[in-house]
Amino acid sequence: MTDDALAARCEALRQPVLSLVETGILATMKPSAAPDLVERIAAVRQVLAAGTEGIDEADYLTWHPIAVATLHQMDAAARAGDTAEAWRLFKDPNIGFNGLGVACQGHPGW
Repeated sequence: MTDDALAARCEALRQPVLSLVETGILATMKPSAAPDLVERIAAVRQVLAAGTEGIDEADYLTWHPIAVATLHQMDAAARAGDTAEAWRLFKDPNIGFNGLGVACQGHPGW
């Protein structure tokens, strides 16, 4: 069951995270895209709001609360117009989204 829960979560996150990556890169070159970045951050936050029930995968469970905090910081930076900081947070090896890639590795689209 836990693998099914993780697979469902990875599937639910795949497109919102991909959209966040695309918009994050664009926003670093075009800060006027900050409102779009805020929307993409909100989409990922919405998926994460489902919590971790049913997921026992240690990598995901470690990443999830860190990601919630990182997305909060990313949102604040994007709303302040600092799209470069928002993108830096996303890429940060300790608090960014690398952990999601590790947790979802092997699932379709990851």
